[in-house]
Amino acid sequence: MISMAPVGSAGGAAKYFAADNYYTLEESAEESIWYGEGAELLGLAPGEDHEAEPGAGEGKDQNVPGDAKPEEDAPGEAEAPGGEDGAGEKDHGEKGAGEESKESPGRAAENGALASPESAEADGASFNPELPGGGTENGADTFAGAEKSAKMPLSNPTGKVDAGTFENILNGKLPDGSQVGDPGKRALGMDLTFSMPKSASLLSLVGGDTRITQAHVGAVKTAMSWVEANLAEGRQKIDGRAVPVRTGNLVYALFQHDTSRALDPQGHVHAVIANMTRMPDGNWRALHNGEIWRNNTVISSIYHAAFRDSLEKLGYAVVLQGKHGTFEIAGVSKNVREAFSQRRADILAKATELGTATKQGLREITKRTRDDKIAVDDKGALTQEWKARAADLGFVPEKLIEQAKVSANKEAGLLERGVGAIEGGLKGARQFVLDSLQKPSDPLVDTALKRVMMTGPVARTQLATASAIRILSQREAAFEVHQVTKTAVDLGLNGVTPELIDKRLIELTNRGELVPGDKTRSDNVVEMVMTRDALDTEAGILGEIERGKNSVLPLVRPDRAIAVLSGASKERPLNDGQLAAASTIIASSDRIVAVQGLAGAGKSTMLGAVANILDFEKVPSLGLAFQNKMVADLKEGTGLEAKTVANFLMQHDALLTGDNPQRAKESRDLLNGSYLIVDETSMLSNDQMHGLTQIANIAGVEKLVLVGDRKQLLSIDAGKSFAVAQAGGVSTAEMNENLRQRTPELRAVAALTNVGRAGNALKLLGDRVIETNGRVETATEYWLNLPEDERDKTMLFTSGRDARANLNEHIQTGLKDEGKLKGDGLKLTVADRVDRTREELRYAHSYQPGHRLEVWTRLKSVGLERGEYRVSRVFQNGKVEVERNGKRKTFDPQKLASGVKLDKLNLTATKDIQIHEGDKIRWTANDKTRDLLNSSIGRVVGIDGSGVMVERSDKSVVRLGMDDPMLKRIDLAYALNMHMAQGVTTDKGLVVMGSDERYLSNQRLFNVAVTRVRDDVKVITDDKEKLGRQLNRTTGDKYSALEEAGRLDVDKHKIAARDPDKPFDPGSLEGLGLADDKLRAGPISETKAEPPRQQTSAKQGNDEKADQPLSLPEKSKGMEL
Repeated sequence: MISMAPVGSAGGAAKYFAADNYYTLEESAEESIWYGEGAELLGLAPGEDHEAEPGAGEGKDQNVPGDAKPEEDAPGEAEAPGGEDGAGEKDHGEKGAGEESKESPGRAAENGALASPESAEADGASFNPELPGGGTENGADTFAGAEKSAKMPLSNPTGKVDAGTFENILNGKLPDGSQVGDPGKRALGMDLTFSMPKSASLLSLVGGDTRITQAHVGAVKTAMSWVEANLAEGRQKIDGRAVPVRTGNLVYALFQHDTSRALDPQGHVHAVIANMTRMPDGNWRALHNGEIWRNNTVISSIYHAAFRDSLEKLGYAVVLQGKHGTFEIAGVSKNVREAFSQRRADILAKATELGTATKQGLREITKRTRDDKIAVDDKGALTQEWKARAADLGFVPEKLIEQAKVSANKEAGLLERGVGAIEGGLKGARQFVLDSLQKPSDPLVDTALKRVMMTGPVARTQLATASAIRILSQREAAFEVHQVTKTAVDLGLNGVTPELIDKRLIELTNRGELVPGDKTRSDNVVEMVMTRDALDTEAGILGEIERGKNSVLPLVRPDRAIAVLSGASKERPLNDGQLAAASTIIASSDRIVAVQGLAGAGKSTMLGAVANILDFEKVPSLGLAFQNKMVADLKEGTGLEAKTVANFLMQHDALLTGDNPQRAKESRDLLNGSYLIVDETSMLSNDQMHGLTQIANIAGVEKLVLVGDRKQLLSIDAGKSFAVAQAGGVSTAEMNENLRQRTPELRAVAALTNVGRAGNALKLLGDRVIETNGRVETATEYWLNLPEDERDKTMLFTSGRDARANLNEHIQTGLKDEGKLKGDGLKLTVADRVDRTREELRYAHSYQPGHRLEVWTRLKSVGLERGEYRVSRVFQNGKVEVERNGKRKTFDPQKLASGVKLDKLNLTATKDIQIHEGDKIRWTANDKTRDLLNSSIGRVVGIDGSGVMVERSDKSVVRLGMDDPMLKRIDLAYALNMHMAQGVTTDKGLVVMGSDERYLSNQRLFNVAVTRVRDDVKVITDDKEKLGRQLNRTTGDKYSALEEAGRLDVDKHKIAARDPDKPFDPGSLEGLGLADDKLRAGPISETKAEPPRQQTSAKQGNDEKADQPLSLPEKSKGMEL
């Protein structure tokens, strides 16, 4: 794992890092080394020919007064193996305490970059002026006065660090005496701490395998070289604006330590980066380090990949665990690792005592329980103590080390035999390709015959890069280049490096499989990339909208629309916005129209009036929504018959595939002349929207009505199709009057969040925002102190799953203490969602023993029948063993088809919950025969020996036997996350949201939360000011492929607005690798039976065509993000 923190005191840091005998008698400052192109330019390091490594100096951790951990310093993967002991905990001095790591405005994600094919620039990153140490003092870039176009004389041939020079460099004083910035005001630098997995620390420091220590330093150097080449930036003035420019040089020193604060073995290296870089013009300026902070997980993945690769060459087997490529060495058991993780154990014990389980809570405990690190007078005695503890545990590291050396020596013997080694390598490559021939074909990799001629790492890089692209493109229509690198190396394929990935990305771009994003930086670095398919899909949506323009006769003449609507809405009169929206639906001559309605604008009431007219005119109509709970709400609110979008697309997919003319005819007959009304359209993916618009034109649907709010929650999968449709010129009526909020204050709060000013909305709430270090505990206490009738009117909203689960447990405990819950309760083992993309399920490390694998259709390629399996084993060779009805079967996930667009597998973990009579629960799956719908709420009204009785929202009661599968599909429901709340209305609300929840505290989720309530809302957070800043800079938005390619303005407002009366024209497609007709909208057509325009999943990936139509159960995704 890695962790990051700003350096707060130059003198304190120099004293700490260079302190002689600080931890062990063997340590001294001479064991630390300068690195980086910048250090070479300053004469501090001799360059690539210098072979010195940081010595095996053992055990210093930071111990300078003060707590400089930034607001969002990406504290590393706190849950990841190897990070248990707090080896990277930071104490850098008071000055850094107020510095914050701020995320980029808008999308909260690690940004990446790609050198354009015609540019010689190195990979790059994007700009954020708010990040800590952003290279400014008092708002202005500062630099050494004299131009430094030449390399300074080599003043330090050994490259070793001395305390005086180190302090000077941190203060911005260069070896020639010139100064970068004001020493009293400038940011000093940052510390990246790279911590070994615990198993590696044990084998290296207890077992004595110094090869591991050397490999670890090598992995850190690899990661830092990538940081230097890809993330090092300064800022320069262009047209009066300070903009980031890639520099490709850093000045940093590596310090190697070997103990945790609790004196457990914990190898880690500090990379201290000085706040300076040399600009292309030769001047030294402050480092603009925003991209380093933002890409902390990318750096972590690259470091772990390099370390894994080195360990495997040393003969060790590794096992992927956790996020960001974290791993452990096979053979070191979990109980041994935990026994040598005393610091982690202390933190968890304190968490249990305080009743908190959130990552934020653990981080707070880590900071508050931090003691000074204990000095070691006798390193030999400490090592012997470690060995004795290992022996007591039955752990013999020497045995694993010897096995690894034997394995490594076998490989070395092959190399010594020369030709034999080459033949062995070719044989291995051929076998790798032969194995690939048995797997589905892949358009993102070369043919198997071509791969025969490749080295193993090159071939594996093709597979890893292809998988990374599919993983990312399932969720986003465009993505950061650095994220492709991170995702590819996280897959754990041997020999895959960032350099090989970069080469492959350029190849795919030149072939047109990938399309580079628009160049928006002054240095021409391309940050974004997208697939050709993503562009085709978005352009296809707009093309279908154009085809439907002026293609139908209005249901009602425009001049009669208001009168007809007034008659249809006598019981609930419509306001001006509702009348305009309803008129657009019934009086437009366009087949596809949209209604953009803000939260609480009365969209359901408006649709109810439209439904009355359709019913009176005997026009067939159908409502569509993203998931079954929304379908039920749509039925109740409008009277329309309704189903999920996924069910509708599956029912009518023959119109798109063209492989079943009879089914296509049946669909055309059913849909021709009908009205399709889609609610909560913002939640539709690009693929879903494309399918709907195609079907509307092919079947001759009279009207496809898209209703929703582009400001609220977006699709789980790729795209923001509703926003794209509006930006691309769909006829749109707007409903902007807020009818839900009943107080002026809440109406003002809603209005501010609707225009992206969430931080201002938070300020407007005033004392309704409660600051506390224990958000969950405070929210629980507040809710439990409400009168019983007020509890039913007050909903609890959280931004994430962890906080929701914690809050549910706390409230249940409080209700038990009050005596509101009856009986001893019933312990249930229930399903807990595991978030994996379709491509990730093709890799064995996505599976864990105990997981449940649901197979929704027969998969001949891997020999799995429809049904549920339990994962029993995951093998090192990439195979997975599953069990069902007492029979075991092993399958190779890599033989699953790549590139399919329908979910055929679902993976869940299990967790234990306790339910009592009186508990409020929600369903986490569908059983439509009993009207038990995903995300709908019930209450336990009885538990006996035969089963559980649950009261539904309509007061009817359903009995579930003890073996009923739906008892595995429930959870507590006192709190809901915001993803479940869209469409909900309540009188009062408590919103629990933390400033540290980088991806979940965003404008969209906040908008959903505060617009659910009519009368009063309170926000419970850790820090009001920090939360406000977090909300202001993080929109929670998704990417549009057309927008990132510079072809359409969706949200960035950088391109001229579209004229809805003119057909969409994406402009010149030169350089995109696409034919013009792929993006340009086609002519308007009345044709009811057009030829198929897209191949759906039934035709993709050469797999699973046995059951036509596909006998998939309807999947309604739960909003459990």
